[in-house]
Amino acid sequence: MSEAAPDRMVRVVHGAVAVDSLTSPHHVVHYRIFHPARRSHDDAERMTGQVPPDPHDAPWPVLIFLPGINIGPEGYRWLGIRCAEAGIAAMTMALVGETLPGVVGISPGLDLAAVQPDTYGTRPSGLAIGPLLAALHAEQSGGRLAGLLDLDRVALGGHSGGGSVALQNASPVWFPGISACVTFASHTMASTMLGFDPGSVLAVGGDVPTMVLAGELDGVMAKSADRYAPTAGAVHDPVRRTFDEAVPGGRGDCRYGVVAGAPHTAAIWPQDDTTARGFLDPEPGRPPEDIRDDIGELIVEFLRATLRDDPTAWVRLDAVLGDPARCVARSTR
Repeated sequence: MSEAAPDRMVRVVHGAVAVDSLTSPHHVVHYRIFHPARRSHDDAERMTGQVPPDPHDAPWPVLIFLPGINIGPEGYRWLGIRCAEAGIAAMTMALVGETLPGVVGISPGLDLAAVQPDTYGTRPSGLAIGPLLAALHAEQSGGRLAGLLDLDRVALGGHSGGGSVALQNASPVWFPGISACVTFASHTMASTMLGFDPGSVLAVGGDVPTMVLAGELDGVMAKSADRYAPTAGAVHDPVRRTFDEAVPGGRGDCRYGVVAGAPHTAAIWPQDDTTARGFLDPEPGRPPEDIRDDIGELIVEFLRATLRDDPTAWVRLDAVLGDPARCVARSTR
């Protein structure tokens, strides 16, 4: 670390936790918790590289962010930093295991047996969520972040398949402390391969403030429509259908937005062309850094509004959603 580095910065706590229902070697979740930090300039910091947490604005609410299938957690580092800079701790994860029967990759921890017509909604489908929450409680009680986390205010979020797991499991009944849900390029339409009727949209897991964001140029989603056997001639818009049909409304704290010029992979930086299905996306319709900045601002302001009870954050959030140069569609419930 350069001696010219600013005193206030973002650092991470590294950790690993086992998922008891999985078998070795695919049973360990590795995680990072991004948090505000401040240089101490002492010998311990110099020798270990461990920069002490900065307790300003603590206790921090937490975002647990689940990855898309075969997307490494480094692709969401930018978002973890963005959240921590805003006083919101962010947890990213990697679980190498089955993404489909017999196929190993980076998984958001979906239990396929819990996403069947006769099982959906009867139990959580997110295998890693409970262990990640347990890891947060361990950090809060006696780890490097002891006393600095607000675990009564946790948002479950994710991108692509990870966002779908978040939507299915954002229930404070199943997972105490879950207070909000935020996703990009995710939905709860059910695959016919799992036995669901064509075009089925599954209910979200809980009734918490929820924001679902879509990309205007999402090629991955457009080229996956046959998984859901949509009605001939119908527009395949699973994110909008999820918001309209599955997200509870009525309080005015749920949002839907379509980010202008954004492909499916817009939430990932740096891009990794060696894995996942980003090759199905078209070129972005705007500079990728501008799109990513809008996604980050939308997520941070939603979290400030819902986890920090900041009424001015709703104003800033709706200003971005209402700017046609940044979002081409929006809705509130």
